[in-house]
Amino acid sequence: MWIKSNYLIKDVLILHRFLTYVNSIFQIHVSGGLMNNFIITTDTTSDLPAAYVEQHQIGMLSLTYTINDTTYSWEHPLPVKEFYDCMRQGSLPTTSQANPEEAAAVFEKIINEQNADILHIAFSSGLSGSYNSARLAAGELSEKYPDRKIIVIDSLCASLGEGLLVHKAVTLKEQGH
Repeated sequence: MWIKSNYLIKDVLILHRFLTYVNSIFQIHVSGGLMNNFIITTDTTSDLPAAYVEQHQIGMLSLTYTINDTTYSWEHPLPVKEFYDCMRQGSLPTTSQANPEEAAAVFEKIINEQNADILHIAFSSGLSGSYNSARLAAGELSEKYPDRKIIVIDSLCASLGEGLLVHKAVTLKEQGH
């Protein structure tokens, strides 16, 4: 039991460091006046429910997955039960990172339709190249739209760890930080 408690304390300390990191990003880029009107974006590995994404107007970069020779995405998912049924029958899914062109398309749509800056919280760079794709897209678009800010954060997380960072960013934004 002591070992589990020790791991829990370590996990809580790591989570605290990440949340402090998100707070510092907000202080530097948002509260410090470097970003005005902005949209928070993330990718599908954050495992945020669609209703939450819609409610908080979060931009979503879709990382696709293929199973049984069919490719699925955030916009066109395979129902969860069918996904696990396929796996039970021996099918193995493969995943793809977002490429810079896909990231640029998501970011540019926000810039053009909402006239907003972007704070993108990306899937861990240690697990995917999607962070680098978003960073490359942000660099390209910053040249095309010099008045817009696109900040890309490497969450160093996956799944709900990433989702929790997005939630913290949403909370800070909604509190006016």
